[in-house]
Amino acid sequence: MIVPMRKLSLLIYHQDYQSFLEELRERGVVHIYEDKQRAAEDETLQAKLRLVKRVNEMIRLLEGRTPEEGTERERADTEGEELLLALEEKVLRQQRIAQELGALEKETALYEPWGRFSRERVDGLAAAGWDMRFFTVPGRKYLPEWEEEYNAVVVNEQGGQTYFVTVTPAGTTTKPDADPYPFPAETEEHLRGDIERLRREQEALGAYLDRVAEDAVGRLKRYREQIGETTDVLQVESAAQAVVEDKVVALEGWVPVDREEEMKAFLQTREVYYEFSTPTPEDDVPVLLKNNRFAKLFEPITEMFALPEYHELDPTPFFAPFFMLFFGLCMGDGGYGLLIWATCFFLARKASPAMKGYLVLGQYLGAATVVVGILTGSFFGIALDAVEWEWLKGVKSYFVTEANYGHYLGGYNPMMVVAVVIGIIQILYGMSLSAVKTTKQFGFRYALSTVGWVVALVTLAAVFGLPALGVALPSGLTYALYGLLGVCAFAIVFLNSPGKNVFVNFGSALWGTYNMATGLLGDTLSYIRLFALGLTGSILGGVFNTLAFDLTASLPAVVRFIAVLLILLFGHAINFGLCMIGAFVHPMRLTFVEFYKNANFEGGGKKYAPFRRRVITEK
Repeated sequence: MIVPMRKLSLLIYHQDYQSFLEELRERGVVHIYEDKQRAAEDETLQAKLRLVKRVNEMIRLLEGRTPEEGTERERADTEGEELLLALEEKVLRQQRIAQELGALEKETALYEPWGRFSRERVDGLAAAGWDMRFFTVPGRKYLPEWEEEYNAVVVNEQGGQTYFVTVTPAGTTTKPDADPYPFPAETEEHLRGDIERLRREQEALGAYLDRVAEDAVGRLKRYREQIGETTDVLQVESAAQAVVEDKVVALEGWVPVDREEEMKAFLQTREVYYEFSTPTPEDDVPVLLKNNRFAKLFEPITEMFALPEYHELDPTPFFAPFFMLFFGLCMGDGGYGLLIWATCFFLARKASPAMKGYLVLGQYLGAATVVVGILTGSFFGIALDAVEWEWLKGVKSYFVTEANYGHYLGGYNPMMVVAVVIGIIQILYGMSLSAVKTTKQFGFRYALSTVGWVVALVTLAAVFGLPALGVALPSGLTYALYGLLGVCAFAIVFLNSPGKNVFVNFGSALWGTYNMATGLLGDTLSYIRLFALGLTGSILGGVFNTLAFDLTASLPAVVRFIAVLLILLFGHAINFGLCMIGAFVHPMRLTFVEFYKNANFEGGGKKYAPFRRRVITEK
């Protein structure tokens, strides 16, 4: 859910402003209203923000760098901006070396067609009265008579070009009808020496950065927090407005409703004027999410797309169960799910608080995969309904497979039907949330059309779907459902645009019906990917199992054991990686596209970030 906010307006006497600001920062509750235009015009603030950007970029470049095995890490010699400048200088030098190496290697490559030769020998011929010239010409245009006329000698032929030299008396003005070869000003030996020198320098710089990376990243993060302390103050000052002949400073911010009484108690002890008010639809209110322990695990997924706008519904608790189910269906294998759960469980025991939430989420996703794998009878690629294991005989008929339930569904795979049904449920759920959101923002009459569509679709499913499954409806109930469809049709056609005339409503209804018919079909079919991905992963796992045991059948026992183990490890590692990618990407796609669209989710909310003192870790 989105925590309700209260708007706080403050008037502070200018002489008390700085001290009050420090007290406000110590409280760490108020999200200060940001004046973006004034902040953009504040050169000091913008310079600090650019500095933060440079620090972040340097941290990104250094993170993950480690020294070679057997090499000790070093401590950086400086702090703050001095350290940043020193590191930037070394990184910039690395980049320049890379550019210089590229240019030198291109020049060195010009010598490649000619092999190794001495420029001194060429100069010696010139001193003896002979000119040795280098030419290149397309192979078909090379003339053998040049060998008599100019003492031409072919050196190389490659890429359709002929490379040759001529040796003529000094001062000869005539030459073959070919292109003179453009050699670099420096000799090949000199160029290779420069390349070797630059590579040694590049390696030395890289080794130094590897050694100091860990210590430098820690120092840079502390420096970033120190800069953040300054930028926070500057942003607040940019938001402040001087009034009453610059004697009073006006400030606005936002406070979570559950911290309002705390702030009132604090403000009553200070000589400031304050006023709390309810946000209006026009206010740009920051968003603070507050969910139960389960839904909170999925908040990072919400933030990957966008935070909800303050006046919307928080979609996190509504898509969380679906996302977990989608992940399990896409992975589709109980063995893989058990591996995910066990890995996350053991890592979470010693993980930092920042990582623990992700690992607990992984445990839930792994557990969902185990459940799906048990239901479908897939465990590390083994189709449990097809193996002749004595202890499985009593449960094999319960696995949700085509062999067990396909004849009840007209030959369709039951998991495909399950995927489509889940899709329809989530789409209708999203439309219901859209109606709730519209009611919250504008009133129930603006949601009547959406409610009509939801009820109509459910009613149509009952009227036509249940008889198709062999469930006969009483005639009285059937007529009642038809009447309900009529009411829904009236709401869809004539109440979709409250306050507008009947023709506008009718036109909107036609357009909405077309979009609903096409969109609903496309959205529903998108959920078949849940079945397809799970089936693909299970089949591919089974293929690797077959390869491991069938291809090694003729090998000696010990060799076969090793071969089987390697094939299984390699094959299932590939399959597991592919399944993991699909199990994250496609549930997010279904959530961010199909569910968000039908739930009419807009997003674009700004995260609640109270003005508070930053935690700067000590060395």
